[in-house]
Amino acid sequence: MNIDEAPPARHAAHLDAGLSADPLPSLSASDINALAHAMDTTGFAVLHDVITAPLIESMRVYIDGELKRRNDEYLGLAGPDWILDSPLAALSTSGALHTMLAGLYRHEMKQGPAESRIATSIRVLSGGAGAKHSWLFHYDSYVVTALIPLQIPDGQGELSGDLVMYPNLRGVRRRPMFNIVEKLVVESPLACRLWKRSAVQRAMSARTVRMRPGNIYFFWGMRSLHANQPCLPTSVRCTALFHFGDPHAGSLFKRLSARHHQARLRRLSRAAIK
Repeated sequence: MNIDEAPPARHAAHLDAGLSADPLPSLSASDINALAHAMDTTGFAVLHDVITAPLIESMRVYIDGELKRRNDEYLGLAGPDWILDSPLAALSTSGALHTMLAGLYRHEMKQGPAESRIATSIRVLSGGAGAKHSWLFHYDSYVVTALIPLQIPDGQGELSGDLVMYPNLRGVRRRPMFNIVEKLVVESPLACRLWKRSAVQRAMSARTVRMRPGNIYFFWGMRSLHANQPCLPTSVRCTALFHFGDPHAGSLFKRLSARHHQARLRRLSRAAIK
């Protein structure tokens, strides 16, 4: 299975740091179409070198402090509040990022989103708990996913915790009941053991994406089955996720799916402590 990256989208010509406080470059409509084309054809697209080194370093200090403060090996933060107290706060209100995500959503759904909220989360894997949170193949609840690697193990002999995906394995599920039933089957522990097999990944053209801090990786989160490979217990792997476009927002089945996901995470945390 090849480790590959999609061609970089053009971005430098549209950055005007002198006139805008937005931490990200503005993309033209053709640039966003280029991202969407890469996502359609290769499974993912990359904006290269758009997250600054000082921001990445600030996030590493923040991550280290949060892990120590919580005396934890796994850190998962979600919701609208955590990011406002982190060095990533400016990204949560980035007009450029919102334009990218909304443009990609319109490309896929052929209409504007019902809501414009960007759902943010962060995942930190370290210690023995990190292994428990690896190989958990799943579909996102949102149409578009932007993944920002902040800390990726890259030392000699380290495992990088690469992203593994079965790109565009299904279409967008517009009926929430069908979506949750499908997720219960496809994301079950038995199914995940199947998805992680090398023979299955080769047969079904899975992609392994080696991520580099500084880049942003885009993919169709609701369509692509994905998970991360494990890291060594001595390593730290951190990614920030920006999700956009939930076609099932407000539905009862979405709330049931969210409860199932949280229960799954609690079981993993208890298993890691034992």
